[in-house]
Amino acid sequence: MAKRSPAANRQQSHTGGPGLNHIASLTGLRGFAAVAVVAVHASGLTAYPWFGLHTFGPITLFVLSGFLLFQPWSRWIVGRGPQPDLERYAQRRLLRIFPAYLVALFLVALVYPPSRPPSIEQWLLSATLTQTASPVGLRPGLEHAWSLGTELTWYVAVPLVGLTAFALCARARLRPVVAMTAILAASVAITAAWRVYTSNHTQDLSTAFTASYWLPAYLVCFVAGSWLSHVLFVDPNGGRLRRSMEWFAQRPGVVAASALVVGGVANSRLGGGWGWVPSTPAEQSLRFGLTTLLAALLVVGLAASPRPTFLTAVFSHRGMVAVGRWSYSLYLWHLPVREILARYVNIPDGFLGMLLWFGLVLAVSLPLAAASYAFVERPALRMSRTLTQRSGLRETP
Repeated sequence: MAKRSPAANRQQSHTGGPGLNHIASLTGLRGFAAVAVVAVHASGLTAYPWFGLHTFGPITLFVLSGFLLFQPWSRWIVGRGPQPDLERYAQRRLLRIFPAYLVALFLVALVYPPSRPPSIEQWLLSATLTQTASPVGLRPGLEHAWSLGTELTWYVAVPLVGLTAFALCARARLRPVVAMTAILAASVAITAAWRVYTSNHTQDLSTAFTASYWLPAYLVCFVAGSWLSHVLFVDPNGGRLRRSMEWFAQRPGVVAASALVVGGVANSRLGGGWGWVPSTPAEQSLRFGLTTLLAALLVVGLAASPRPTFLTAVFSHRGMVAVGRWSYSLYLWHLPVREILARYVNIPDGFLGMLLWFGLVLAVSLPLAAASYAFVERPALRMSRTLTQRSGLRETP
């Protein structure tokens, strides 16, 4: 049997995936990404739209989705587990994304009339998370639902990516790590080509406006997360790559400094304007590429270290983990909260006023998120686990 690193041995000992400390820190990272989204959207109504990490939130959530969801397929590809059951996988994914979203959709429509879809067709698009199929599908206060549609299409793509990797190994005789690297390279090409196409058709709103939100525009984020989890936790032939990532993760000062530099450049004017300010294709590409790199650096920094570091301690703090658990509902509720509050609250002037406004949006959104998690998400997750136990398969994160 091929040797595995101490980190891989420790982390694979029970689950074949990240250990408990790493799961906690990655949950904390998910919470940080959600708060970053709140910061960006809150500052967008002020004179300080640069505040926050633009595009960081959705991209990090996409990378984490790929990182967590592809592991059962990785184990099957290398012969360490059965082929994932598609029916159970679909049930779990649908129960994860739709209950909380549908509750938010209908409650927001009830209290915030501008968010209501104007026709039965638009209601169907909204209810099925296919709003981006129409250039007018994104409703006020729920514009951020585009990322849920992108996530949903990734759920469909996961088995296709897994089957493609398996076929490359079985028919082309590629090693799994080589097959996954080839898929990663292909995703880079697909995303680059799609982004070039949509940026060159920005005036054609009937075909390209919402197409810039479709899965091809973010495929590399999901596949990068899948590749990282495959190399770190599953494939014994990824030893050299894994050791390099462990070396990096064991130096949290280097991780933090790299993240600050990459994030600072990504969020600077080199990446274009902020919010709805037009940016050139080159600026958009720079921000997207560096933000994807930033998300990958943080995931590696938290998941690859064989021992705790100050970074894993920060992101696995009880408060960060709690926000991470509520992150999906926080993401759902913060934008309608912002829109409703903006009707009744005069945003204070100055940078301190912006921070107070951000704090207010967060303070209202967090209790709603906690309630949504407790009364909607958690029962759905419980049902998901019940289905998993009946099928005899381990639950996908």
